[in-house]
Amino acid sequence: MTRIVDFLVEILERIGRFFGLRRKTDPNDPFADPNRGWFRRLLGALPAILTVLAIVYVGVLFWRFCFYPGMDVAYPQRIIPQEGVILDRPEVTRPNGDAEPGTSTTASADSGLPAGDTSAAGNSDPRTCAHSRIVQMQVGLLDLMVNQNPWVPGDPQYRLGFFGLIDFADTPWFDNKAAMQMGMLTVVRRVSLDLADTLGRVRGTSEADPDLQAAQGRLRVNERAWVLNNPFDPQLQTVMEGAEQSYRGAIPLYQSYNDRLGACNALFDVRRDNLRTLIDRLAADLGSMASRLNTRSKAKEWSVEKKAFVDAGGNNLGYFDFRADNLFHEARGELFALHGVLQAVRQDFAKTIEVSDLRQVWDRMEAHIAEGVRMNPMIVANGQEDGTVTPDHLAVMGEKLLRARANMVELRDILDR
Repeated sequence: MTRIVDFLVEILERIGRFFGLRRKTDPNDPFADPNRGWFRRLLGALPAILTVLAIVYVGVLFWRFCFYPGMDVAYPQRIIPQEGVILDRPEVTRPNGDAEPGTSTTASADSGLPAGDTSAAGNSDPRTCAHSRIVQMQVGLLDLMVNQNPWVPGDPQYRLGFFGLIDFADTPWFDNKAAMQMGMLTVVRRVSLDLADTLGRVRGTSEADPDLQAAQGRLRVNERAWVLNNPFDPQLQTVMEGAEQSYRGAIPLYQSYNDRLGACNALFDVRRDNLRTLIDRLAADLGSMASRLNTRSKAKEWSVEKKAFVDAGGNNLGYFDFRADNLFHEARGELFALHGVLQAVRQDFAKTIEVSDLRQVWDRMEAHIAEGVRMNPMIVANGQEDGTVTPDHLAVMGEKLLRARANMVELRDILDR
């Protein structure tokens, strides 16, 4: 070690002499003593400095990637008012007594008209204009994802991995928040599509709302995008707007739309078939995630041709499957976002749910979703379903998803009648 230090000292001294910097020769100067030279002292303290920096760096990683400010099961109550609370003026009418063209979350859901449109209903059926709870929930979820928390999937530290040596996807903790945010983004993107294509217009015949379309476009940006990206990555431009900035830009667009909605200057179609379409698409996303969980957790599968169990695409590595937590927390992120979105949908489509008598099925669906959100093991295990040592967290999460999806299918069938 001493020879290495002497070599480094010699290199630094040569560099100093090249720039005209020489060591002092005063014998009373402590820096003149090679045993107490500042080069040697600095190099001697280098291991301690590097250790402190490594500890600080790991601490920052834990804070950014392992803590979830604001992401608790009670978040919907902070974003939207409780059912029955009226935020806006109860009624907006024209001088002749007709309601202004616009929308309301309390309008008749089965009239075949967009909420707020009284052209066929006459003056006896005025509509109220209020903000959409679904849009409010979109704003709240985006705020949780990119304002109250860093957007981890596009964070350069996350993409670099652990000191550039280990991919965070191969660790049991540092990738959980990123996976959960990806699950949340799946739901937010799905809802943004329905807002732009069906809920924010009338049966596809009216003009699409510009704010809703612009917000949907911002949410399409690749989740891994940062300001500077790998020039050899075909999915990302070398220089572009980062995902976090793009998603943050959707917030004022949704707020603008909701402000116009409250002023009766926008459309929000709360028809029965729109609710059915939204539920059907959310159910399809849950089914897809349940299939991915099942594939990962299944080490053996029955072969009809061979009449025996054969190797499948998954494994039963238990706590040593460090990729299992990615799927688990992505599924948990989907349920987390649905936990708020479906409470908002329940308020916006309150009339349809009441007329169709969906309350009991809806209650069971919300309960199953909340039970899935509550699951948060310290380390996700992908063991055998009948194992006695390691649990199969993926199978349990898949069961929660399938129960919620079964309730959605039941809701869809009722709405079809």
